[in-house]
Amino acid sequence: MTHRAFTLVELLVAIAIIGVLVALLLPAVQMAREAARRTQCSNNLKQIGIALQNYHDTLRALPPGRLRMMEEFKGRCFSAYAHLLPFLEASTLYRQIDFNQSPEDPDNAVALNQTIPYFLCPSDGKKKLQGDSAVHNYPLSTGTTYPLSRRNPGGVPVTGIFYENSPTRFAEITDGLSNTVCISETVKSEGGPDVWDGVSKTNGFVLTLGNDNLFAGPELTNYASQCHGEGLKLQQTRGSRWLYGAPGHSMYNHMRAPNDRDVDCRGGIPHSNKTNDLWDRLSLNVAARSRHPGGVHALFCDGHVEFVTDTIPLAVWQAYGSRDGGETPSP
Repeated sequence: MTHRAFTLVELLVAIAIIGVLVALLLPAVQMAREAARRTQCSNNLKQIGIALQNYHDTLRALPPGRLRMMEEFKGRCFSAYAHLLPFLEASTLYRQIDFNQSPEDPDNAVALNQTIPYFLCPSDGKKKLQGDSAVHNYPLSTGTTYPLSRRNPGGVPVTGIFYENSPTRFAEITDGLSNTVCISETVKSEGGPDVWDGVSKTNGFVLTLGNDNLFAGPELTNYASQCHGEGLKLQQTRGSRWLYGAPGHSMYNHMRAPNDRDVDCRGGIPHSNKTNDLWDRLSLNVAARSRHPGGVHALFCDGHVEFVTDTIPLAVWQAYGSRDGGETPSP
């Protein structure tokens, strides 16, 4: 009795078939994994939304997007997340923060370095620190205009939920809690050059023309002319320092659509050791961004979370970004 063996051709055909099956299977596996990551990301934002609701119920206002002291060189500019910690099961960490010092002060190193699981989107990798600071993926919305401070030199209104010393109450969100976004997503910077060549794609953000991030901090008033061109200073700190209230680090706005391909930009200088004049000029054009294919999650003020596609009409996205503009954000 003879046994027929596989021929080389048959073996190659079998290998080819297996390869095709694997190639067909991998995208499905990847899609399933991304679906799970999207669900986790949405759940993170829902937890933050619950914390905001409880904070408002307790204190009758939302936490300030950036709490700024008016004392020169001692701004102590904490973000809303610093104040939200007791409502995110992080009361012990909250009690370790010295709010009489700046977020960058050595006395606040523990909090600055502390990773908060609710603040990380699983689709954006496992990076936990930038330098000495914990990263995050959920920036605060400042609205639909450039300024972060209502004290900006031009007197331009700040239209969002979170801004400098914002005392926003739900009653002031006249566009409706379910129609107004308070938090969305960002992608974390991964390092790179500190000067932009004017054309390369970057996960950082540029500073306004003439901004040295030390002594000169021109306010952003014209995105096209101030935020494009070779030689602009480039910061690789997107998503850094959830403890710290600053554009690019922990704030974004709705001036451009989600995942817009153009560069993000910041004016003014946010550091706690600067002056009132520089803080008054804080300004931004920073888009919401994510690693999710096709869009970003958005947390609305009533606590619900939606996945917003990149193709959303800009007028609708901007309507979602203002608290009292009177718009009807119907796609």
